[in-house]
Amino acid sequence: MTIDTSKMQNPFIVGERIYLRPLEPAQDNHLYSTWMNDEEIRRYFSIYPTSDTRGKERLELLYKDGKHIIFGVALNEDNRLIGLVGLKDINYINQSAEFYVIIGDRSGWGKQDMEDNIGGWRADEKAGFTYEGTLREVILRFGKYNNVKVYSLLRSEYFKQLSS
Repeated sequence: MTIDTSKMQNPFIVGERIYLRPLEPAQDNHLYSTWMNDEEIRRYFSIYPTSDTRGKERLELLYKDGKHIIFGVALNEDNRLIGLVGLKDINYINQSAEFYVIIGDRSGWGKQDMEDNIGGWRADEKAGFTYEGTLREVILRFGKYNNVKVYSLLRSEYFKQLSS
């Protein structure tokens, strides 16, 4: 199946329903800031208030620092930006990084909160990630310690998936 990409904004990776594109700091800073200020998202990603100006500066810095790769997640049907995916803390020596997904558009959320996001775990497992364990009460946000589930994907596992 061929997907028409002519109306997409700088598509980098295209799937059936979504595509990944570079973020445009001057264009996407408001959505980024809105998402980073969302209480539920702040539980796991940012404790600092973010203005549009700070959001733009942060996005520009992420592109320059060499330790991050960040993409916008957009819907194929209307190009609406609904979230972010990326790699952070890229370690070139050990060839490792932390993968993250932020669905900022609440219409894309299930009924669970982020800690109980069963759909997110299933998506990780469907993508080939292995559940490693839970870091208990590792993040303090809003006076409450939160658990973090840890998933991994080894290079050898990734290439094995590609060949099968």
